[in-house]
Amino acid sequence: MSAQDVTSSAARRRWFITVLLAMVILAVVAGIALSRSRDTEAATGLGTSPTATTSLAAPSVAASDPASAPAATGTQTSRSVPTHKVTTSTAPATTAPAGPSIAYFRVATKPSCPSGTDQVRYEGQPVVLEWKATGADKTTLSVDGPGIYDEYGATGSATLNFPCGGDPGSFQTHTYTLKAIGPDGTKSKTLTVKAKVNEIATT
Repeated sequence: MSAQDVTSSAARRRWFITVLLAMVILAVVAGIALSRSRDTEAATGLGTSPTATTSLAAPSVAASDPASAPAATGTQTSRSVPTHKVTTSTAPATTAPAGPSIAYFRVATKPSCPSGTDQVRYEGQPVVLEWKATGADKTTLSVDGPGIYDEYGATGSATLNFPCGGDPGSFQTHTYTLKAIGPDGTKSKTLTVKAKVNEIATT
């Protein structure tokens, strides 16, 4: 084989290797491009869902709370809802002192007038009064008039004779006035007590 033939054969091999390398490189580049194209399509397909979700959620926020929705572009402007602060004031209540009070003033034991005959006489029964006052330092008791019969504490009782007179069958009455006295005033209450006058037979 001549030197020219050897040189020509070597040149063909080099050309063949160059073409083969070029084809391999093109195949690799095409594969990379195809892979990137698939990744781009997959990313684009996944990205459409959040966009759609966001576009659907936006009207819900705007409808539920117009004041808190962000301002849109274009001619739309945001509005703020004015708030009104209401203040109320109450004057301190002033109450006057209640003063003394009589919880009760009543007859504990009813009286009776004398009975029987001129030979056997039964004395009558006295009247027993009882009472209770609050807000009082003391109480006073008056019998048949304004004069003070006696002075007592806020709670007490009294046993009093019940004089009887008048025609048999009539009623004897006596009045008793209780007055509760305290630092913030006085309070009074009057009871009228009666008993039937009995006939004393003469033998």
